[in-house]
Amino acid sequence: MSERLKLLVLGAGNQRERAFYRAADGLAVTLVDGFSYARYDHLAEQSLPEEVRDSARPDLDALCALASRYHGVTPLSDECQITAALVAERLGLPTAGVDAARLARDKRRQREVAAEHGLPTVAHHAAGDPHEIAEFVTARTGPCVVKPVDAGGSASVARVTGADEALAACEAIRARGHETFLAKEFLTGSEISYEAVVRDGRIAHSSVTEKDVIGDDCFLERRHLVAAPERETPGSAGEQALRENVPALADALVKAFGVIDAVIHLEVKLTDRGPVPVEMAVRPAGDCIPELVERTHGRDLYRELAALATGRQTPAGEPTGENAAVAGVRFSLGTGRVTGYARPADVLQGLETVRIAVQSGQVGRTYAEPAGNWDRVGYVLGWGPSRSVLERELALAAGRQLSLTGLKER
Repeated sequence: MSERLKLLVLGAGNQRERAFYRAADGLAVTLVDGFSYARYDHLAEQSLPEEVRDSARPDLDALCALASRYHGVTPLSDECQITAALVAERLGLPTAGVDAARLARDKRRQREVAAEHGLPTVAHHAAGDPHEIAEFVTARTGPCVVKPVDAGGSASVARVTGADEALAACEAIRARGHETFLAKEFLTGSEISYEAVVRDGRIAHSSVTEKDVIGDDCFLERRHLVAAPERETPGSAGEQALRENVPALADALVKAFGVIDAVIHLEVKLTDRGPVPVEMAVRPAGDCIPELVERTHGRDLYRELAALATGRQTPAGEPTGENAAVAGVRFSLGTGRVTGYARPADVLQGLETVRIAVQSGQVGRTYAEPAGNWDRVGYVLGWGPSRSVLERELALAAGRQLSLTGLKER
């Protein structure tokens, strides 16, 4: 009997349960993660509580000695992209590429490289001095966005106008442990993300995710929708035309950033001057987006990632079933103190399309204004034949979840 393939996963973010359920199909999966508060210790075949974040400068010799017993290594967290690439490169294993991983962790450098290759970008400035950020903001005629250079999960992202708001935003970012700030012009227009499988530097499969944020003053994402291929793209004719240019933009960014083998997550703003990249990561999207892609496209991004990391062929697509023309997830965001548990049976009662309800906020926790993805109380997820029905029922289910937990909707 041939040896069972073994995959080493470095770091895991939120809502990654599906990764271990699917990636473990035919694999022995070991997770090395000593920092995430979302835990998958019982889902992996083996779990090692070690600190492997890029910023922690883990012992690469020790990690390589561990990884040498595996057929592949991959990250499932923003914070481990560089470490995973360094280990894989040293051992001659498939990798997204060290340069690509470094770019994925540096939003300032991403914009510089895009501009060097003649690709669209936004006016921006990165610095460790908050006063430099304030100077950049005051020099702009409109609002700006201030965020950490190296964070993900919509963490500490603020829309600001004027020096005082810029300085306050930098202080909030610093309080969360980040030392370098990025200011950029605020772009109007809708935002999407582009999920793609990159093999040997070429995009093999892709899908588009529609995004909805809380509002102009908070960039935390509230809802994602993914439509099945060949379905009519919602939105105006102008927006549809902009979306048609996104695949070419993604292909150019993959080449410019030197991505080799990866599942990428590219965020794009659809502006009046065309699609503009916001940022790109060389790991699968979070926020249950892989689940939405699987339901509507029959493509399991976690299985694709495992195949890339272990040097196997691209797995065949699977039937989507259940007439999933569109799939969506809506996150529950509220303020107040959690006083109860929203039972799924109560949240989902009478709904045709919403199938999953998960509460993450425990009784007794108090929620103020959200600062990042960790401030979500829970989520509801579903799929079905009608976009309008799904959107309505997702909103209804999320509202029920918040009400049953005792929170006021944000």
